[in-house]
Formats: sequence, C-alpha cells, structure tokens
Amino acid sequence: MTGTTDFWQRLGERPYDFDLFAALRRIESLHPQSPRLGHSQRPQQDPIRLGQAPSTSFAPATLAGLDERRAAAKLRIFSFGLFGPNGPLPLALTEYAMERANHHGDETLSAFADIFHHRLIQLFYRAWASAQSTVSLDRDQDDSFTRHVASLVHHGLESQRERDSVPDHARWNHAGHLVRQVRNAEGLERILANFFRMPARIEEFARHWLPLPDDQRTRLGGASNAQLGVDAVAGQAVPDRQHRFRIRLGAMGLADYENLLPTGRGHRQLLDWARSYIGIEYAWDVRLVLHAAEVPRVSLGGVTRLGWTSWLGASAATQDRDDLVLDPEHIAATTHSYRPRRTAGSPSSEPTRSHP
Repeated sequence: MTGTTDFWQRLGERPYDFDLFAALRRIESLHPQSPRLGHSQRPQQDPIRLGQAPSTSFAPATLAGLDERRAAAKLRIFSFGLFGPNGPLPLALTEYAMERANHHGDETLSAFADIFHHRLIQLFYRAWASAQSTVSLDRDQDDSFTRHVASLVHHGLESQRERDSVPDHARWNHAGHLVRQVRNAEGLERILANFFRMPARIEEFARHWLPLPDDQRTRLGGASNAQLGVDAVAGQAVPDRQHRFRIRLGAMGLADYENLLPTGRGHRQLLDWARSYIGIEYAWDVRLVLHAAEVPRVSLGGVTRLGWTSWLGASAATQDRDDLVLDPEHIAATTHSYRPRRTAGSPSSEPTRSHP
C-alpha cells in the first residue's frame, strides 16, 4: 500500500486523533491514480476498504482502527452503520456480531455488512466533499474549484490560462477584487501589497502633462487658440490630474527594488496586474521606495546602475529613497520589451499610450 508511512503509522496507532472526512481526504489525495472515493465501479479500484466495528456503546471517537492484516487495508469506524445504538438493526444483532468476532474469531456477519458499509461510507464522504470545493484542489487533473474561481474572472477555459507573467493562482486568489465591475484604489492596493509582500499605496489624481496637438497650440498670428484667459496656452502641454494615478511601493529591500526595475520580472508582473485590474482607461506610473539601510554606495567597480540604483554621497543614507518614478506602459511601448498577449475578444487596435 503506497502513501506516507508516517501518516499510516499514526492512523493505525492513534485513530481517535483523526476525523473521518479528514482521514479519507488524505487517503484520497495520496492515491491520485485511483478513482475518487464514491466514484469507483468496483471495490478493487479503491485504495482502502471501509467498514464498521460492531459495538453496543456510544462511539467515543469517529474511527475505530486500521486493520492492515489483509492485502487491502481496512479502516473501521464506530458511527454511521447498521450496528450499534444508533444503527437501524436490533441491538441483538450487534451483540451477536460482537460475540462471534470476539469469542470465535468469526467476522462473517460484520464482513457481510461491510459490503454495504464500504459503499455507503464512500457516498457519505462524497456528499461532504462535493460541498467542499477546496477538496478538488487535492488533485490537479480534477480541479473543479479552480475552474469555478477562474470562471469568475473570465479564465474558465484552458486557452485563457497563463496569459501573462502573473501566475494564475495568484490572480484567482484575488478573484474577489477582480470580479467587481467597479474597480477602486483599495482593491489594487491590497492586490499589490499581498502579491509583492510590501506596503502599497495608490496616490490618486497624480499630476502629469498632456501634450497638445499642433493645431491646438497658441501661435503668434494664429486665428485660433489665441484668446487670453479663454483658450490661449503657453507651451506644448497642459497639466492634468484626472487621468493618472501613481502606485507607491515600499519601503523595500534592495533585492525587491531591483526586481521591480524594468529589467526585473517584478516589473512585468506589476504591469500585468495593472492591466488586469484597470485595463487601459487610466494612465499610471510607479514610485519605488528603497529602505535607507539598503541604499548602496557608489564605488568604482561596483554593481550600481546609473539612474536606478546609484546615489551620490559618501555618507550612509538616513532617509528612504523615493525619487525613482517609472512609467511601465511607456517603457513597454518604447522598448518593445514586453507586449500584451492577444486573447480572444480583445480589441485589435493598440491601446493609447500616455506620454511621460
């Protein structure tokens, strides 16, 4: 019989420490090659035989013991069966089965009843397991719980899985946030804080500059956009606070900081999380905050990178460094280092990119 030796040893020595459903769930997960309990067509397909220990006393525990004398181990329980004070048979038959087994070594009657017990206990367990969706996670090839949760966020089909750098289970873990039609800042904060294991804060209405098209700029001698106080604009861009927000991550250690730089995997995951949560409706950027104790010193032959992980000064930093702001969407659009993967139902046109 295969399985974890320590589990079977504890089950045989201390069966009263186990709950029936917990023990059967563990046994079922240890035998992925066998049909699920309650789904087999013959007893030979089951990893364990089930039966009831005849007893006239009220059950002191759920499990009576594990019998490994036969080729197929047999797990006996006290409750849920034909015998005993709670069973449908008269107590005289329970006493007779006990007397034959204890004094004559004859288990014919109880073995015959176990033919029915074996199937009934399995169906009893299956009724419980079917209502506990997480039980299906014990087997990857028959994971209905994952399919149900993935369907909530439109990932129910296999072709919709593994679409980007964010692990599927990480996304499904936050299905409660992703399933809502109204996406708020608190939801994105919790997702990023939980996924990256660091403080995350959304700064709404972040200021940025919107470039003006050539035909809307003010020019000397122009016939339009030249009324002072009405539509005249000095410059090539106007400030805006309606369409951009800023993600503030940290303070964090140097390893996490470098992971979120454009060359790190965390940078792509941050971009994919933002696209999954808000789409392309808003512009956004991210401010990375590095712990003061983790700020590297610049030295010849060092591994610091200009503009990303290098700061001038010989003395140790006394404050967290938060002067690096990145625009992942702009970086992806200009470097072509990371393109969104096409999926069924996605628009064919390229999303509008915001300028830094």
